[in-house]
Amino acid sequence: MVAEMTASGSRMPVRQGPNWRTRLQAWRARQVARPGFRKFVQWLPLSRSYSRAQEADLFSLVTGFVQSQILFTTVETGLLKALEAGPVTVSDLVRATGLTEDRVRRLLQAAQAVRLVSVGDDGFATLADQGAVVQSDRGIRAMIRHHALLYRDLSDPVALFNGSHTDTELKRLWSYAGSGRESSVRPGDAAAYSALMAASQSMLADEILDAYDFGRHTRLLDVGGGEGAFITAVSARHPALTLSLFDLPPVAERARQRFAGEPLTQCPHCHGGSFLDDSLPRGHDCVTLVRVLFDHEDAVVLRLLRNVRAAMEPGQTLVIAEPMAGDGSRGQRLSTAYFGIYVLAMGSGRCRSPAEIIALAQAAGFSSFDIRPCRSALMATLVVARP
Repeated sequence: MVAEMTASGSRMPVRQGPNWRTRLQAWRARQVARPGFRKFVQWLPLSRSYSRAQEADLFSLVTGFVQSQILFTTVETGLLKALEAGPVTVSDLVRATGLTEDRVRRLLQAAQAVRLVSVGDDGFATLADQGAVVQSDRGIRAMIRHHALLYRDLSDPVALFNGSHTDTELKRLWSYAGSGRESSVRPGDAAAYSALMAASQSMLADEILDAYDFGRHTRLLDVGGGEGAFITAVSARHPALTLSLFDLPPVAERARQRFAGEPLTQCPHCHGGSFLDDSLPRGHDCVTLVRVLFDHEDAVVLRLLRNVRAAMEPGQTLVIAEPMAGDGSRGQRLSTAYFGIYVLAMGSGRCRSPAEIIALAQAAGFSSFDIRPCRSALMATLVVARP
């Protein structure tokens, strides 16, 4: 049957015409587009608060780029770090950031508006809740700084979408992705992306470990495991589990060096190679792919999954964890938008729905599937597959 793609990336059969839900949404959009209708909804007591919330959401969407730059500036200037120890004065912040007093006050005003800081009536500034989370989490700060590359790639978003802008910052950083020549990645590139992945992966390790009990297994292999941030978290939660990591040779070497300095109950085995071209280590009753598939196109993903399947026996388990497309929760929608654009700028991969990942896994020889949601759909959703 002929199929088409939905906005979330899932496939659906082509219909002769729009169904009643689509027609209803089109009718609703026509009503909302009328200024008179919006004014009436804002006037009604029952719909007034909803209308105002929608208005605020739209304004936040229109001005979101400004909010992201405020966030970046508070991190890059050291403003949030200066507030970490407790309430400080504007003069303290002038010394800490190197900004003039006028610019510090402007930045504080903007940061307070987006709920990163709080400035009291006494003139002292301190962290607000969201600012405290950002400053306490190294992974979030690494992502915020990393976004400087994405901002430059999005300076002309139309060119990115129409394909005329292909030499992107992210494509150069992730030059190995989807190339089919993963084993040729340079050590310097490996250091850059491995450090970023190690910092950002700490944010979702607990989410994955809470969503799936790895303690039921005895031997785990993390394919594409980077410097071992996820393996380290698994070791802390399940010290009896025998752990192995497989990644590109320069990355595996960095993981090996990192493990040597970690207080682990056992040092994980680190295997270097291409997960597309080389045979994967056998004998593991659980294999994990954490934020790996969405970096690659369907043909590469299928090739990878077939290689994983070749290393597994019946009864063993594959756990796929990554942000997945969908239009359900707010976190899922945000994940779809963000990671969809990110991989577009990267030049390889896409954000897939759980159904699409299951279809690829079925084609690779897996037959049993289970979908496990994490607490935050923005971080990851799990697809658990078995041969």
